[in-house]
Amino acid sequence: MTRLIPSFHLYALMRTSLVLLLTFVCASQWSFAVNEINGLRLWRAPDKTRLVFDMSEAANYKLFTLPAPYRVVIDLKNTTIADKLMQVELKDSLIRGIRNAVHNGDNLRVVLDLDRKVKPNQFVLKPNKQYGHRLVVDLLSISDQPIKSVRQQQEKGFGTREVIVAIDAGHGGEDPGATGHNGVREKDIVFQIAQRLKHLMEKEPGIRPVMTRKGDYYVKLKRRRQIARDIYRADLMVSLHADAWKDERTQGASLFVLSRSGATSTRASYLAKKENEADLIGGVELEDKDDVLKSVLVDLALEGSMEHSLDVGSYILGELGKVAKLHKSKVEQAGFMVLKSPDIPGVLVELGFISNRKEEKAFTTAEYQNKLARAILKGVKKYFNKQPPPDTYFANLRNGDPIRHRIARGETLSEIALRYRISPKRLKTFNAISSDIIRVGQVLRIPNS
Repeated sequence: MTRLIPSFHLYALMRTSLVLLLTFVCASQWSFAVNEINGLRLWRAPDKTRLVFDMSEAANYKLFTLPAPYRVVIDLKNTTIADKLMQVELKDSLIRGIRNAVHNGDNLRVVLDLDRKVKPNQFVLKPNKQYGHRLVVDLLSISDQPIKSVRQQQEKGFGTREVIVAIDAGHGGEDPGATGHNGVREKDIVFQIAQRLKHLMEKEPGIRPVMTRKGDYYVKLKRRRQIARDIYRADLMVSLHADAWKDERTQGASLFVLSRSGATSTRASYLAKKENEADLIGGVELEDKDDVLKSVLVDLALEGSMEHSLDVGSYILGELGKVAKLHKSKVEQAGFMVLKSPDIPGVLVELGFISNRKEEKAFTTAEYQNKLARAILKGVKKYFNKQPPPDTYFANLRNGDPIRHRIARGETLSEIALRYRISPKRLKTFNAISSDIIRVGQVLRIPNS
């Protein structure tokens, strides 16, 4: 005899089954939650290509390389991406193409086709004020050629060397810096002014300008110091920035140097903290600790670099005050990481407030950019004329001794005369030369201009 189930029991059983089914489905979806790639950016630097994935959650990934042809493969667990996001401009990068496909069910495989062998370096970044979760993949060029410093190169070709000024345009790439009311970005403005300053310095005898970044990409703070010190062996570092504040009426240029102890003002302390956090935005793996910090500060005291920084800072600030409003009339001090180099005087110039509408507009004009660049150049020249490094153009000028120039391949008398701002006739007379014929390796004495 078949036993019938009462209708109310049947209803309860069906309801329980439905609840269990929904619970199972929800649990399944929760356990296989999808991570979305909602942005992809590519940055080109001289020594690497950087690819940044904007993720909705922290990336769970595996990366490996394949040879012949060279490829980097990134497997992302439970991840999706819109195909259109893969359409990024690859020109002048190390990547020839980017492919993606579903892999092992719900996973995503991204393949980077490369034009050469690279050393990948990858890491994840937690959300900050400007970005959410990010997966950063740096593709570093592998080169067997040792890098000669600029000073090594010029010492080989000149009897008296030029002073080397490292121009550091702040921020860049992933890190836009401050943004004005009309969308003007700090990284763009300071790079434009840095280029103008470089062009002006290239016209000056005895000065060789170099850039710590040469395009729109981010260079970590420690690396900027290494570029100035180890690659270029600079005599001075000038770091350019534009300030921002919640009160848009705040305006004016400021100048800062390193402090061994505390900051000279609350604002200097705040600004140093803000600038030192740039690595978190620019996309830098912060696992390595700056273990030379203490010895650096000791060396700064021994070498007198901080005293030199204060001197050059006062000269530059004085010249800036002639073309721009000053926020503070004295050089301030704080613990800026980018300036912590043991034997290079360095200054950080805040050119004005990009949060001020008037200054933001002025920053975009070639006229104002040139005024700021010329003021910095005048301050730098004053410093080197007063305190020239030994065996440099400025040291010889001060001693009254003629400069000696060793002729390199391709140089002409007229070019050399133009470089040192003297006439070709005076150059020939000073060296007892009757014709325009010169030879490689010949040493010319340069009279004071």
